Amino acid sequence: MFIPFVRTLILYIFVIVAIRMMGKRQVGEMQPTELVITILVSAVASVPMQNLDIPLSYGVVPILTLISAEIFVSFIALKIPRFREILTGKPVIIIVDGVIDQKALKATRLSVEELQEDLRLKDVFDLASVRLARLETNGQLSVLLKDRNQPVTPEIMGQKVKDSPVYYTVIADGYVNRDIFEIIGIDSEWVGSELKKKGITSIKDVFLMLCSTDKKVAIIKKEDK
Repeated sequence: MFIPFVRTLILYIFVIVAIRMMGKRQVGEMQPTELVITILVSAVASVPMQNLDIPLSYGVVPILTLISAEIFVSFIALKIPRFREILTGKPVIIIVDGVIDQKALKATRLSVEELQEDLRLKDVFDLASVRLARLETNGQLSVLLKDRNQPVTPEIMGQKVKDSPVYYTVIADGYVNRDIFEIIGIDSEWVGSELKKKGITSIKDVFLMLCSTDKKVAIIKKEDK
């Protein structure tokens, strides 16, 4: 039992690393080539898990090959737009000024019901309010509303509004995120002094600490067990 456990654990970690190398897209945002690679990697990894007679390298090597091929293809696609277009296709305009392009709808094999569902998920219930809707290469629908249907903003109202400060997570569940120190302009000593103001002596007692770009701080202590 120990050997299958170790083999499965190794492949599990290896597949996670391999998928991470492909980038940070969510499954619903993957391009066709990325989705295919993900499916193939999971299929290849399952073989050495199920059959202990197969060497572990028979799963590792194909996964490395697939990921290397994906990285290479992505690099070529980045440099050659025409090649990228062949791999991922082109965005298709579905709606213009509230009118559905029926030919484009058939070409993308998208039903009217599916189009209406995608619009509702964008909080669009009136087809006439759509200025432009485009089906992107990852299958997501981009929607641009007509100007009169756009949400009201201070800019539309002719008001000048100062941008509010951005808050960053400094401490999460007792762990310090030092990567944002330079962005905010703080250091460990400053963090320590802010905690002392709240009567906190240990970072491990902090559940969440937020700090804005103008040095405003919000701290939540861990609840007592």
